[in-house]
Amino acid sequence: MSKRFMTISLGVLVAILALSAGYLLRIALSDRSLAGGGLATSVEFGAPFELIDHTSAPITEAAFEGNVSLLFFGFTHCPDVCPTTLYEIGLWLEALGPAADTVEAYFVTVDPERDTAAFLAEYIIPQNPDVIGITGEPEKVWQMARSWRIFWQKIPLGDGEYTMDHFASVYVLDRSGQLYDKISYGETVENAAAKIRKALDAPVG
Repeated sequence: MSKRFMTISLGVLVAILALSAGYLLRIALSDRSLAGGGLATSVEFGAPFELIDHTSAPITEAAFEGNVSLLFFGFTHCPDVCPTTLYEIGLWLEALGPAADTVEAYFVTVDPERDTAAFLAEYIIPQNPDVIGITGEPEKVWQMARSWRIFWQKIPLGDGEYTMDHFASVYVLDRSGQLYDKISYGETVENAAAKIRKALDAPVG
């Protein structure tokens, strides 16, 4: 077997493995749920982190414990998905009524190079003051995003400008800070609220 053939074969194998991994991850993040309401996946999500919120106060993974959490990854220069999602989170919380008091919502930037705490505050508060922004040192933010298996990619626009392509769903975490379900972009308020209610009713631990 020639070295050239072996090199090509190895490249094909790597490509197949990469595609397979992507396919399995999409399956893990699909809407197929367990009977109890949690996502039917053995993929581990989340890891310890030390970042800051939009007030520059320290925040860690402990923030996701005690209440049901809504976790969204986006960026402030986002033209449509992010502002729409911030607005819809408000509708979901409104639909929950008093139960919304035990739900926290988080907006984690995937563009920490531009999205400082102050910039996040200026962006989030006018749109939805119930949402907590999360940012910090870029590599630490990206490490946190990777731990949640988030896809994002910088897309150059020319003249030094860029936008971000990113995962658009909202994670629903249970009171233990574990992934319980996900709300896809464009889901109805009724479906989203129902998923959050199930997480609120789920046993802890």
